[in-house]
Amino acid sequence: MPKIVDLSHRLHTGMPTYPGDRPVPKVETIEKNGLFISSIRLSTHMGTHVDAPKHFFSAGKSLGEISPDKFIGKALCLDKFGAGAEIDLSEDDIGLLDRIKPDWVLLYTGHSRLWGNETYFSDHPYPSVSLIKTLIKMNVCGLGVDFPSIDSASAEKDDYPVHHLWLGAGRLAIENLCELHQLPNKTSVDIFALSLNIDTDGAPARVIAIL
Repeated sequence: MPKIVDLSHRLHTGMPTYPGDRPVPKVETIEKNGLFISSIRLSTHMGTHVDAPKHFFSAGKSLGEISPDKFIGKALCLDKFGAGAEIDLSEDDIGLLDRIKPDWVLLYTGHSRLWGNETYFSDHPYPSVSLIKTLIKMNVCGLGVDFPSIDSASAEKDDYPVHHLWLGAGRLAIENLCELHQLPNKTSVDIFALSLNIDTDGAPARVIAIL
């Protein structure tokens, strides 16, 4: 039997959110006449979520405009645990990418263990511009990370260079992944990162890997 690994944080009232994000997340279930109906109040970038090009480009595609097959594919998880703040690709990484030719690349840094800690959002790793350019050149269509943003925590002053490069090339990004330590780092796995079918710049997603 294949092993299924859930790479998503659970959505719930009071969950960790990027400082200043609104609305405050709330998941509420109401009972009326023996029926239970839940309401969900979240922004499109809370929890484990997918960024679409529309997140940074007004003319970019929304999630609902992207073919479902782009959210499913072969993923290579690169072990970048303890790699430092800015993540680069090694020659071995490039060799693996060239051999496996994945649809998605996942970066495992271990930062997800700080989920719920006040430093999770303020001090986190991020991929280098060089890494992003290499993935674009190698026709990788999706990038997933176990930290809150594919740009650095201080990237606003530099106008978010990684988001602009990656989403500007029509790619997808998943932020706030977890459990990446359960994935092999030298072979590919199947990934399913289907978000809601909705015309927004992003949305929470249940991301799973099948080993």
